[in-house]
Amino acid sequence: MKATVVILLLTLVIAPIGAAVPTANDVTVAVAAITDATISAVAAFLNTPPLKLPGIETYQEAGKTLPHLLRFTDSDTASYAPVFRQTQPAQRNFFSSLLSAARGPLNEPTLQLLTLHAWQEGHARLTGTASTEWGVGVTLTNLMAKVISGIPIDPITVKADVKVSGRRVSTDVHIVGVFVIESTAEGFVEIRPLSMEINGDAVATPGEER
Repeated sequence: MKATVVILLLTLVIAPIGAAVPTANDVTVAVAAITDATISAVAAFLNTPPLKLPGIETYQEAGKTLPHLLRFTDSDTASYAPVFRQTQPAQRNFFSSLLSAARGPLNEPTLQLLTLHAWQEGHARLTGTASTEWGVGVTLTNLMAKVISGIPIDPITVKADVKVSGRRVSTDVHIVGVFVIESTAEGFVEIRPLSMEINGDAVATPGEER
């Protein structure tokens, strides 16, 4: 998978049923924080051994190899990148890069994503939960095989109920929504919001009729 990351969430159109306090920028930042945290949690889980991200607990169902629930407890998005940087080889060459990818196949694109959004300490802190739904028959083994081979992974559906606070939003943003995380043949990561409530108000997402 290439390191390039594209996020398709900046086109959210806010169409509240009632008066919404958060600004459009607040919503964009909150959605980016939630999806970044979710991708980071999945990437950390795929490491051998799994990585521990501050403020994130990962849960699995009995007999399953992939996580089905993520719990965020005052989790700072700025704390994830240093964890992934520690997995990078001191000297970059083909062999060390191959070993690094085998240990954590999503580390590089996740780190690129976190760097793209330039999270700093206190920018965004998450509290809440996110459940993950994987494609039919997807297991840890075949997911890692696809990522390492550069084959697009099956879409991951994320159902989030998370409050985002911090210096990068003007007010706390509580998001209850459904997102789809996809990868493309070009190695991009794309995120599509399917439905969303912001602080209790429904908002329109791209593709919805208004």
